Parts: sequence; structure tokens; C-alpha cells
Amino acid sequence: MKDRMLRHLDMFWEGRPHFSVPSAASVRDAVKVFSKNLVNITWNSMSSLEHNPTSLPQTETILNGQSVSGIGIDDLLQVKHFGEGAKKLMALVSDGVFRLDEKTACALHEHVGKEESLTWGKFRDRLVTIRDIDVYTPPESDLLSGIAEKGFSFLQNAIEQPAERAIGVFLFMARNQFFHDANKRTASLMMNGVLLQNSLFPVTVMNRDSEEFHTTLRDFYNTGNATAMMGFFVDAVARLYLEKIPRQRMC
Repeated sequence: MKDRMLRHLDMFWEGRPHFSVPSAASVRDAVKVFSKNLVNITWNSMSSLEHNPTSLPQTETILNGQSVSGIGIDDLLQVKHFGEGAKKLMALVSDGVFRLDEKTACALHEHVGKEESLTWGKFRDRLVTIRDIDVYTPPESDLLSGIAEKGFSFLQNAIEQPAERAIGVFLFMARNQFFHDANKRTASLMMNGVLLQNSLFPVTVMNRDSEEFHTTLRDFYNTGNATAMMGFFVDAVARLYLEKIPRQRMC
């Protein structure tokens, strides 16, 4: 399997990680869980993935369409646009049209990357680098559509367990940097799309796990070995559903 992963994903992980993600009675119920916890998911995602300083109460206010003071406009828009992307995800899943493909990823990025990424709603059109990563360089832009098609197809058809597939989607998208910006945010929504369409509860990286997440992610970027990242998510998911984050359980 390692060789197949490298051929199709240019990354690999060893073993078959088990993720203790709770299941809902239906896709509809899973989407309801995501919707109910959207403030917590957004706050944790913005804080852990992007170091966005917006507080939990401020996040709730922004998602309710109200203005807040004390934060920069860029930070506010990150939260607002992630919330819009999350609503788009819920619509795609609820309508039964969420897919692991370029079109779906771009539909989500059109919201998440709006007015922040050099372009939004489409794959990047030039070479990029990843900050603080000196060994690995993401692929050339003209290769991205082919990489996405091959990788998404492999993840959909070769990775049997939906939770493992979902985490694989996040890592595959994050490492390839399909967009100029907002890659991890878009990848996190795609990850949750896989979970929700399989009637599983959503997953987010909690704020308190941010340092470990970024340290492990840097090693993964440079080596393509996702084993440690899979282990991180196994532990993160277990903590997510055993502890309050930060006020209530994700249920």
C-alpha cells in the first residue's frame, strides 16, 4: 500500500489508524451536529490553523452577521468567509452533491479564500512555497488538476474507512497547496465533507493542540510521511469527543 500511496498521492502513512469519530443516525443528523457546533468549529479552526486571534464570543458575533471591535479587518474576514464556506459545505452535503474533486474544492475555496487569496475559487496559477519549509516545494501549477484527479480518486476508492479517508484528504490537499492561500481551511472543510456524507461527526483541531499540530505538519510537509500526522489526529479526535471544547461537547 505504501508504494501505491506514493504513486497516487506522493505521500504515505503506515498502518491502519482507528479514529473514534462518533456516528450520527443519518447524513442529515451529521449535518445538524456540524451546524450546531459551527461556532466552536470555526473558532478552533481559525485559531489552530491560522493563528487568528479572534475570541470565541467574537467568532459567534461575526458568524451572526454583526460587527465586532478590537480585531483587524483581515482577521474578521477570515472568520466570516470560513463560516460562509462551512454553510456551502452543509448545502453540498445536504443536497447529496458533495464530491471529492476539484470542482467541489474550488466551490468551497470561493468562499474561504475570498479577498485573501491571490485568486479564489480556482487552483493557483503559479509556483508557491510553504513558509518555514525548506526541503519540499509544492508541485507546479499546471500539474495540479491531474494531481487532484488522481489523488482524490485513490482516496475515494482505495481508502475504505471514511474517517481515515477524510484525514488523508486534509493532508493531501494541505501538502499540495492547490490554492494561493487558505489551503488548510479549504482542506478542513473537504475533510469534514467526507465525514458528514458518511454520517460521521465533524472533526477540528482544537486550539490547545495548535503547537503540536504545526510541528508535526512541518515534518510531514518535508518528508511526505503522514504516519505521525495520522497519529496526531487519532489522539486529537479522542480528546475532541471526551472533553469540552471549550464550553460544550461536540454533540
